[in-house]
Amino acid sequence: MDLSHIPIYDHHAHALYYENVWRSERIEPYFTEAYDPVILNDFVKDNLYFRRSVRDLAEFYKCEATTEAVLEARQTWNYQELCQTMFKAANISHWLIDDGIWVDKLMTVEESGAHVGVPTYRVARLETELAKLLPNFDSPEILLSAFSEHLYKLAPSVVSFKSIIAYRTGLDITHHHLSTLERTFSELKNQAKAGPVKIISKPLLDEALWVGLEVAAQTNKPIQFHTGYGDPDLNLRLANPLHLRSIFETPALKNVNVVMLHCYPFVKEAGYLASVYAGAYLDVGLTIPYTSVHAMKTSAHEALHLSPITKVLFSTDAQRTPEIFYLAAKWGRKVLADVLDETVENGDLTTNEAVWAAERIFRSNATELYKVG
Repeated sequence: MDLSHIPIYDHHAHALYYENVWRSERIEPYFTEAYDPVILNDFVKDNLYFRRSVRDLAEFYKCEATTEAVLEARQTWNYQELCQTMFKAANISHWLIDDGIWVDKLMTVEESGAHVGVPTYRVARLETELAKLLPNFDSPEILLSAFSEHLYKLAPSVVSFKSIIAYRTGLDITHHHLSTLERTFSELKNQAKAGPVKIISKPLLDEALWVGLEVAAQTNKPIQFHTGYGDPDLNLRLANPLHLRSIFETPALKNVNVVMLHCYPFVKEAGYLASVYAGAYLDVGLTIPYTSVHAMKTSAHEALHLSPITKVLFSTDAQRTPEIFYLAAKWGRKVLADVLDETVENGDLTTNEAVWAAERIFRSNATELYKVG
């Protein structure tokens, strides 16, 4: 099955490096979620994603399939021309950008769209927006009230909200007594006297997330959650999307559409949630292309075990360099084509239904969910 003609609605990704940063940064971090220098220096080159990608990039750059040759070849390109060429090869039609990271190194949402020539839309990261407000308020109640007002004002300019609470305190989200909230908030404010702090207070983050979910419900905005695999800042046991049940079981949030990003290795769990909760959607980005070919295919199969096809989405989760967008799109199409071919062989889908499924996963599901493009 050839899926090259289907445009990818990239519903979760980040922006590109400015050219001076792109030319000076090493490439090893593109192929791992690790940041340990020993991993980056000694081990990344031996993972399957890196070795496969060197050959893929050598084919694109028309050079020898070695790291050294790829490094040399990529530096000969005009940066904007490279970005546009790779995005065109990836056939990405829309690009939703979470701009909550590396703001000093990455282009803005507007700059990204102009640089590549692809329509771009902003996804607002809740924890980043909360951190902006923290220094201005001296009680958690007033802060959360201001946070709610801020999100309502922000909603018309974004297509979705996103939470990385999985990275901070985990997805087991609950409500907290005011006394607990006030005590932890006081401790946080004392830490902030020495300078900007990373908010890792579970009571505050949980309560802020409930605020964000309420705003999402009232403004009809989806909310994305990082789930599953990520960098070592994350406790993987607490990133299982099954922890999100408290959200799906809250009556006031029945109309909120929750997108479970990445999911690996909990793809089956996310697929189960999508099969029983109307507002649950799952994404197979990051698993593709970061894992082995076998893992990519397995995850795509698992996403379809129980979930309706109309609730499965594909994203690149790419960032920093156009090469990751290119690689994610290439392997996303190859893997999904192989998996859908198997569904036809197994009798799950007809050939026409498989083509329909590919179009839904790459484009239409996101178009309908985010209501832009």
